Amino acid sequence: MRFMKASQQAIRSVIRPDGSRRDLVTRRNVLFGLGGAACAASALAAGAVGFGLPLLSAPVTTSAQELSYFRVGAGQPGTPIAELAGLIGGAISNPPGARTCEEGGSCGVPGMIGLAQTSSGSVENLSQLRGKMIESAVAQADIAYLAYTGKDVFKAVGKDPDLRAICGLGRLSVKVIVGPQSAAKNVAGLKGLRVNLGAEKSDNMVTARQILNFHGLTTKRIKPSYLDFPAAAEALAAGKIDAMIVVDAVDSRDVTNLAASMPLRLLPIEGEPVSKMMKSYGFVAAGIVKAGTFRNIPDTPTVELVAVWLAPASLDADMAYQLTRAVWLEASRKNLDQVTAAGKALDLQLAIAGVSVPFHPGALKYYDEHGVTRFLPANLRTDPAVKTN
Repeated sequence: MRFMKASQQAIRSVIRPDGSRRDLVTRRNVLFGLGGAACAASALAAGAVGFGLPLLSAPVTTSAQELSYFRVGAGQPGTPIAELAGLIGGAISNPPGARTCEEGGSCGVPGMIGLAQTSSGSVENLSQLRGKMIESAVAQADIAYLAYTGKDVFKAVGKDPDLRAICGLGRLSVKVIVGPQSAAKNVAGLKGLRVNLGAEKSDNMVTARQILNFHGLTTKRIKPSYLDFPAAAEALAAGKIDAMIVVDAVDSRDVTNLAASMPLRLLPIEGEPVSKMMKSYGFVAAGIVKAGTFRNIPDTPTVELVAVWLAPASLDADMAYQLTRAVWLEASRKNLDQVTAAGKALDLQLAIAGVSVPFHPGALKYYDEHGVTRFLPANLRTDPAVKTN
């Protein structure tokens, strides 16, 4: 604990170029470190330490300790992208004094501590990444695509042509949940009904709106609400809404608990709307919510997305290579395979599947060396907007 307190005191503020002092970020943006190994006083054990750091345009370094802090934009605690960001932080960490990878210790980038920074989700993560307030971010593939192309919630700020992918990590699925009182048989049947899209300006809201659009619905053709999951679940149980659209882990804990507490159904997402969606957005895949995943829910067609770890094009190519290598090392994989967002064990062969923006050259070098890019579309190696199958 002495080391942690000393570290926090040492980085409590930073001196600007003009000599003025910049205070730390607010408590809401405190960074939660998930460094994967102990260092001098074992205070950096995985998931054990939180650091508050100033928001800078480059990795935060402390020369006295020869450390660099690499921030990963996460999301709200408990969400799939937050879990993935935390595990990435652990995988890339390798603080001075830690045991080597060969000794069963850290397999990350030498001298680095990865930190998962809490946020409201993908939209905020990508805004902070663009503003050079964090070094990398985890985001849903569809949200990353919208940022890259400057559409939807990113229309006002325009395209982010410098957005680059390091890897795809784990799948998320869309679930359209209706209560026992609803007569809707499919997504189109939600017309005129009370539908919760998720919290205002959230990832869930953005994706839910896209799902409705491909089924010929807009927010003007339903009665939308913008509640977070707990409030929406309560409203569904009370009969105050007819449906809620949820984008979460394949085996979402929240949906598991909701299904255990009340009878519900999942509406199928299938047919022509899905075909159009996959044609327009090649990173979207058809999927199945398998029977038994949730109480009394049979096999139900849906669509799936990957979560993507992203960095700016300006990130040094060698650093991008090292970060990619650290994530996919066997020792790191054992931890990453446990994340609930994946739905199944992660596979290096799938690292490039479902990614919606071009890859960083440093990451591609690693994948090329491991033979997983033979069928990678050319537009994932270059700058044009991605449209893959």
